[in-house]
Amino acid sequence: MNEREVKILTDRLIPVPEKIEFVDGNDYIIENKCRVAVKADDIAGTGEKVKKLFYSYWGVDAEIFLEKTPWHGDDEGYEVEITPSLVEISAYGIAGVMNAMKTLRQLAEVQRGTERVKGYFLVQCRIADKPAMPFRGIHLCIFPETPLWDIEKQIRLAAAHKFNYAVVETWGIFPFESHPEFCWADKKIDKNELKRLILLGKELGITICPQLNLLGHASASRSITGKHAVLSYDPSLQPIFEPEGWSWCLTNPETRRILTDLVTELHGFYDDPPFFHIGCDEADNIGTCRECRRRVLKDLVKDHICYFHDLLAARGARTLMWHDMLLKEGDPRWDGYIVCGLPEHQLEQLYKELPRDIIIADWQYGYPKNKPEDPEPQWPTGRFFKAENFDVVMCPWIDVKGTGSLGKFAAAEKLFGMLETTWHISHGIEHAWIYCAAAYASWNPAANPGVTLSTRLSLAQHVRQIGWDMGIDEYTLAGWNQYQVDPGHHPHRIV
Repeated sequence: MNEREVKILTDRLIPVPEKIEFVDGNDYIIENKCRVAVKADDIAGTGEKVKKLFYSYWGVDAEIFLEKTPWHGDDEGYEVEITPSLVEISAYGIAGVMNAMKTLRQLAEVQRGTERVKGYFLVQCRIADKPAMPFRGIHLCIFPETPLWDIEKQIRLAAAHKFNYAVVETWGIFPFESHPEFCWADKKIDKNELKRLILLGKELGITICPQLNLLGHASASRSITGKHAVLSYDPSLQPIFEPEGWSWCLTNPETRRILTDLVTELHGFYDDPPFFHIGCDEADNIGTCRECRRRVLKDLVKDHICYFHDLLAARGARTLMWHDMLLKEGDPRWDGYIVCGLPEHQLEQLYKELPRDIIIADWQYGYPKNKPEDPEPQWPTGRFFKAENFDVVMCPWIDVKGTGSLGKFAAAEKLFGMLETTWHISHGIEHAWIYCAAAYASWNPAANPGVTLSTRLSLAQHVRQIGWDMGIDEYTLAGWNQYQVDPGHHPHRIV
């Protein structure tokens, strides 16, 4: 097989497998009774899953052969060998088998020479693949303006690209039973639909975890809007917030009581996942009310974080939190990198007193200028928290070069993983960049082709496949842009 053909086939794969070798010869025809061998250490559910996916992807009833076989690789890794008569998948268990099937779906090609689809085929190849890091997450926001079909598309796309976690931040739209006033009265989400997406994620191999901001962002609205999901409607609740409403009041015992109810309810609703994100970024005005400003802020924040860490640990969940308030602006060690702790906060020693099983989510959204002798940014904030014995996930955004660099850094330093952020960008070409770049960077950063025309066209095919799975038949729901010609208003995109 020549170099051009190899490139064509490889460009279809997002992310690129660690090792793939194509072989010339007859193709494997995907048809009824096509033979599939599954070799796994834990075979529970693997045969049924492969059979179901062959039917879902290609509409055929495959013949599955199971063999319990020792596996000595990564739990999410897999091997595939395709010959004209057999697809053989080897893995530890269901997670690796599903990752193999996701690769096969991207590799499969429709048979030629007919007007309508008659079937699919797979070229002969051998694949050995595994992830570069254990935590490969996508951070999704549900704003009042965000339709849930949009979130479903993103969950499906993340799962197709082998992400294994999604952190979902609901911005004032979750109707809490314990405290219904902590939600926009006219923008309540359909909890049944959200529960369906949580269960869908599990079926697709991606665990959905909640985020609730427990320090800043207490308005459950973006600061640029002046909105407050609670106080815009109910000024009687002002005492549990700092005077400006942006942060929670940490000296008021009612704050802790209410947040305990919200955290407990949210974690239970998400089916008690293994992680819970408590936010804690950009809390500029913490400690400004009369009671808080007369206390040692570090002690208040420490007690607050440790309380919720212990609450979540008792429920079997590890705490994630953003890094930025733990590092001081103006410290030359972080020059060119994102930190948000103000000198007057005096929180730069707080990290020493936090439990080391907290996962630090280090958000770095650009590609800092390097010294001439440094081929890559040094990402000193991530190095710092790793050296202090925290697990670290690096969190890029829309900078493709920065995302690639963070993936290489996380893999080289053996960090816990990556958490790609999306914020308000759920449509447009930047949406495509985010998903391509993050999928490459978090699974196999050593083989990152970047976001090219070829990879963008491959992504478009994957988005179409997701549309087929969802039964999409509306113009605005197709693709990653709602419109081809900008009418001057994107109803589901916040700018």
